Amino acid sequence: MFSKSVAVELAICKCFSTSARRCTSEALNITRKDDYYKNLWVQNDEAKPAGWENALPYEAIPGPKPIPFLGNMWRFFPYIGEYYNAPLQKLHNVLNDQYGNIVNLKGILGRKPLIMIYDTNDMETFLRNAGPFPIRYGMESFIHYRTKTKKDIFNGVGGVLTVQGEEWFKFRSLVNPIMMQPRTAQQYVGSMDIVASQLVENIKHFSSQNADNEMPADFLNELYKWSMESIGLIAFNKRLGCLKLNLEKDSDPAKFIASVVEMFELMYTLEILPPIWKLISTPTWRRYVEILDYLTETATKYINESLNGGVRDDVPEHEMSVLHRLAKIDQKVAFAMVVDMLIAGIDTFISRVKREGCWGAALYLLAKNPEKQARLREEVRRNLPDKNSPVTKDATIKEATRISPVAVAHLRTTVKDLVLGGYRVPRNTDVLSVHIAKPARSQFKDPEKFIPERYLRSANDDYSYKNVHPFASLPFGFGARSCVGKRFANLELEVALPKIIRNFELTWPHEDMVFSAKFLYGIARPLKIRARPLE
Repeated sequence: MFSKSVAVELAICKCFSTSARRCTSEALNITRKDDYYKNLWVQNDEAKPAGWENALPYEAIPGPKPIPFLGNMWRFFPYIGEYYNAPLQKLHNVLNDQYGNIVNLKGILGRKPLIMIYDTNDMETFLRNAGPFPIRYGMESFIHYRTKTKKDIFNGVGGVLTVQGEEWFKFRSLVNPIMMQPRTAQQYVGSMDIVASQLVENIKHFSSQNADNEMPADFLNELYKWSMESIGLIAFNKRLGCLKLNLEKDSDPAKFIASVVEMFELMYTLEILPPIWKLISTPTWRRYVEILDYLTETATKYINESLNGGVRDDVPEHEMSVLHRLAKIDQKVAFAMVVDMLIAGIDTFISRVKREGCWGAALYLLAKNPEKQARLREEVRRNLPDKNSPVTKDATIKEATRISPVAVAHLRTTVKDLVLGGYRVPRNTDVLSVHIAKPARSQFKDPEKFIPERYLRSANDDYSYKNVHPFASLPFGFGARSCVGKRFANLELEVALPKIIRNFELTWPHEDMVFSAKFLYGIARPLKIRARPLE
C-alpha cells in the first residue's frame, strides 16, 4: 500500500515538470483513483504488533491523576497548579521525571487524552508507523480560525495545517515539486544573497554606533526582518522593504512581524493551556482573532499586488516566484500556501520564528565559542575568498538547530495499534513525540556544548552523530508530514551565516544566554552580540 502511494505522488510530481498536455493527462489518471485516495489513509490492518499480548493495557499508562469535576486542568491554574505557566522544556522534564518515558495526560476539558513519549526507540516505532497519510491534528485555534471563523476567505482550501487524508495528500502533491526539491530551493540563492548582503550592511551600521561594536537590545527583531524580506523575495520575487534602517513602526512589515511574534505568545495560552476559549470568547481568543485578521488581510494584499503585477511571457518558470508558479497549477492552493509562508514561515506554525531563534542561537553560540568561529571562518575564506561571495554549507547550522531546534515535539494520531514503552496504544490515539526533554537530548555527549564537529562525516569520536539514535533530533519533523518549507529555511541560514562570519568577528562578553520555551524554544534575553568588522 505504501509503495503505491509513493508511486502516485511521484506521478504527480513528474506531471508538473512536463508539458501542460501531459500534466493534464496524468492528473486525470490520478483523479480516477479518488476511491483509492479516500481509503489509503485509513489503515485497515487489524494485525496486532509484536509484543501486544505481553504489553500492559492502555489504562495502565502512568500520568497525572485527574480529580472529579476539574480533571487535570487545575494543575495549570495560577497559584495552585504545579504546571502553571511552565516552559515546555521544564514541563516535559518534570513529567518525564515523575512518570517515566511514557505519560498519559488526560482530564483536560475539550481535549482527548494525550500520550507523550520520551524514549527514542518508541519515537522511531511511532513515527515510522504513521502511515502514508500521517494524521496530525493540533493547532486547534488556528484550524478553528481558518475553517470556521474565516472559512469564506480560504474557500475550502485550508493549507497543510488544517487538512488530513486525501485532501492533505493532494495539497502536498501540488506544492512539493516547488517547495521540497533541493534544486528548486537553490534557484533562489541569488535572491537570498541580496537580502543577506543588506543584513551585513545593517550590522555594520549598528556596529559603528557603539565603541564596543555591540548590537542593539532588539537585534533579534532585525533577524525577523531579514527572514520576512527573504520570504517575500521567494514568495513574490519582490522586495518588501523590511530591512530599511528607518523602518516606521506603523509600516506593514514592522506591524506584520510584531503581530507574528504576539500570535505565538497567544497561541501558547490557547493550545497548551485548557481550551476555555472553546466555551466562551475569552480576551485572549479575541485578540488572537484580531491579530490573525490583520495578518491574513496584509498577506492577501501582498498576494493581490503580486498577481496583479503579472509576469512577462519571456520569464522562465524557474525565475518566477513561488506564488506565480503555484498559481499556474491552482490559485486557491497558491493563496493558502503563500499565506502560510508569510504568517507561519512555511508549514509548521513554529518554523518561521524558530528559524530566527535558531539563527540567533547560531550567532550567539559562535560568539561564545571563538575557536569554533575561527574554524568556520577559515573554511568560509577558503570557499569564499571574496567577502561578497554567496553560499556555503556547514555542520554549524545542524548543531545550532540541534541546540535550538525548529520543532521540539511531533504530534500524530496513531493509524494502527502500537506497543510503546511496554504499553498498548490503540489506533486513533493522539501521541506526542517529545525531543526537547532529557532522554532525547542526553543521547548526545555533552548536549549543552556547541560542537559542530559532531556532524562532520569524518567524525569518529564519542561526539559523532553516528553514535546517536537518528530520531533523537528531528528539527524539521519526519516522513511525509515533515516541514514543507525546510529547504528554504536551511537556504536562508546557508546563505547568510557565511557572509556574517566572513565580515565580522563575533564576541559575547555577557553572562551565558538563557534558553527557554513556552510554545517556542529559543534564546530568552537580548541578543547583544558584539560584531567587529573585518577587513
